[in-house]
Amino acid sequence: MLQNYAEFSGLELIAIFSEKNLFNIDESYNSIGVSSDSRLVKEGEIFVAIKGEKFDGHNFISKAFEANVKACMISIDEFNKLKDIYPNKSFIIVEDTLLGLGQLAAYHRNRFEIPIIAIGGSNGKTTTKEMIAKVLSSKYNVLKTYANYNNQIGVPFVLLQLNKEFDIAVLELGTNSPGEIYYLANLVKPTHALITNIGKEHLEFLLDLDGVELEETYLFSAVINSGLGFINFDDERLKNYVNILGKFVSYGISKNAQLRYSYSLNDSLNPQITINYNDNSYNINLKTIGYTSALNAVATVAVASQFNIDNNEIIKSLESFYPLESNDGYARMSINNINGIKFINDTYNANPDSMYAGLKNFELLACNGKKIAVLGDMKELGECSNEEHYKIIEYAISFCNKVLLFGDIFLQETEKFNSNKIMIFNSINSLIEELHSIAESGDSVFVKGSRSMKMELVINSYKN
Repeated sequence: MLQNYAEFSGLELIAIFSEKNLFNIDESYNSIGVSSDSRLVKEGEIFVAIKGEKFDGHNFISKAFEANVKACMISIDEFNKLKDIYPNKSFIIVEDTLLGLGQLAAYHRNRFEIPIIAIGGSNGKTTTKEMIAKVLSSKYNVLKTYANYNNQIGVPFVLLQLNKEFDIAVLELGTNSPGEIYYLANLVKPTHALITNIGKEHLEFLLDLDGVELEETYLFSAVINSGLGFINFDDERLKNYVNILGKFVSYGISKNAQLRYSYSLNDSLNPQITINYNDNSYNINLKTIGYTSALNAVATVAVASQFNIDNNEIIKSLESFYPLESNDGYARMSINNINGIKFINDTYNANPDSMYAGLKNFELLACNGKKIAVLGDMKELGECSNEEHYKIIEYAISFCNKVLLFGDIFLQETEKFNSNKIMIFNSINSLIEELHSIAESGDSVFVKGSRSMKMELVINSYKN
């Protein structure tokens, strides 16, 4: 949990929640910090009892008070159970503690008049966020989304990090269900909005590309009147928003984009980009991998151009940017050379578009040995799940020497192919064992799957 020092007085809590929803909180009240983790909560903070799929913060109210929290935010039903047990303790009483957390964060956000850049989209959000934050940090003190804090719990806690030291915030907004971007955008109130692309994500809940577009473009509605939007002109759906947004910067390969670019990939898949904007032209040689990272970098240039970042500083920052890898080993298009085998680690997550993009990069990669694709199921695709998995198998076997598959959906679709390239596994351990027996020095191995498939274990097995 992110430590924060957001202060709330009794008068402010009355303004946010109304006096009738406060218990033992008056005008003299003052708290510093907000937490939802009873293991880390500190004296003087507000403890928010969030109910999740695997835990319920209301079960840890006693532990929070033992830590001398100033107040606990709890649901109405729980308050009726606890008010007689803790008659002298302070409570904030709400219908939904997750929404209550959002109310605290939204109030805190409104204390600051700084540019806030919100980033949405189906793929590339995190890398684009990291690139933008790195470039802007050359001139400003930047608050950025930490790790995967891009949902209804994470975004409020990032907002609560705001203080007078920050000049700009770069925030990632994620979604997996209708209305989530609308809600988060209302909390964040961005001054600038960037949507990376519209792709096949979370189709179990968003249904189809129309649903994805509707959900993601709520972010543009947050800046439609007084903010600035950044439009990916290469995206067939997003380019239409030049007709809707009042102020925007468009970027793309198209000659009709305001900021135009071209790119090529070297033998190691590092993009070499040429930027043309406002009668200026310059080149950037990235350390990142694959053609999608070129578009992430171009989006970053579009943003940086609006914050008076010198072109030379943009080049320097982007050329020193490296792909991210977590402590657990999952990453976005990161290359690891282990025992003579080149691993392309793209295990952070997967949907059909990102899976195709990763395989396309793998196809372009120069390799003297075998090319082996190791793929895990893509989750939350709803009715189109089998069809999309079939397409991925079809593409992978078109250029790979071996395709190792793991997951229930891949298992179903494998039966439709008659190819000795395909191997299917019902456990990650059996897959790892087989890969160790067939992969040799000089081979290249591409690894990807949805987060829940934990495909990074494949690469970690070579590190231990």
